[in-house]
Amino acid sequence: MKKAKGSLKVIFIISFIFLLVSSVSAQGKIEFGFHYSGWSMNVLRGLIEGMLEDGLESALKDDFLSDIQGDYPYLEEESYEQNVSFDSSGDNYGFELRWYPGGHDGSFSLGLSVEKTTMRVALTDISAQMDLNPDAFFEAGGSAEFLIKPLSFHLSFRWDLFPSSRIRPYFTFGFGAATAAALENAELSYSYSGELNIQNQIHESYSESETKTLGEIVEEIEDDDEEFTLPGFFPFIQLNLGLKGEITRNVYLLFDAGIWNGFMLRGGLAVRI
Repeated sequence: MKKAKGSLKVIFIISFIFLLVSSVSAQGKIEFGFHYSGWSMNVLRGLIEGMLEDGLESALKDDFLSDIQGDYPYLEEESYEQNVSFDSSGDNYGFELRWYPGGHDGSFSLGLSVEKTTMRVALTDISAQMDLNPDAFFEAGGSAEFLIKPLSFHLSFRWDLFPSSRIRPYFTFGFGAATAAALENAELSYSYSGELNIQNQIHESYSESETKTLGEIVEEIEDDDEEFTLPGFFPFIQLNLGLKGEITRNVYLLFDAGIWNGFMLRGGLAVRI
């Protein structure tokens, strides 16, 4: 019975979509499209690395010093240096339905899309050196990564310039959201190893690595009787410029670039009915 009810729901949804498309198509033109994008934040790498240098210095230094003083409480920090390298990568693909109320040569269109995005931001190389008194030196290296793969739903507004031309530039603005599950399942991982040298005689090694989801981290915080709540959704902002080329009267190639919670380069194919 449950399977039958599920099948009826799917049939109803598909029927509703066809009725909607038929109704809207009678007033304008509908486009079905598929696209694939590369994603990155590396355009801002220098700025991000500078911000991370300042933001992480105190936290990492305190963590390293706490580990060392747990074994050698008499050692005191004298100086500390740190370098951080940033990298990011990802991709996106999606299916889009666009409505051109003005018909074939209309400029404005309204789009609905389902998107799957992978975003990875990482500290690929964290290096630190600390001089300690009396006569000790600590050197460490590590890395960290945040990975999220949201499935999101989007609404976008597009304006085609010179809509009757075979090649036309366009501008798109849009927004979307994924559910809180995307944040709960996002993974945070890190690892580091370090070597402490005291008076060139004692050598002590330190290392640690861990991978957790944000959901698990929240549970640990709550277990410590502290309150922390993840946002109820993961938002997206889209802002991009592109070119649309007409292969035939109803088939188009699209190439664009812009902002997608980072920066993206996108190619796609659209068919108008």
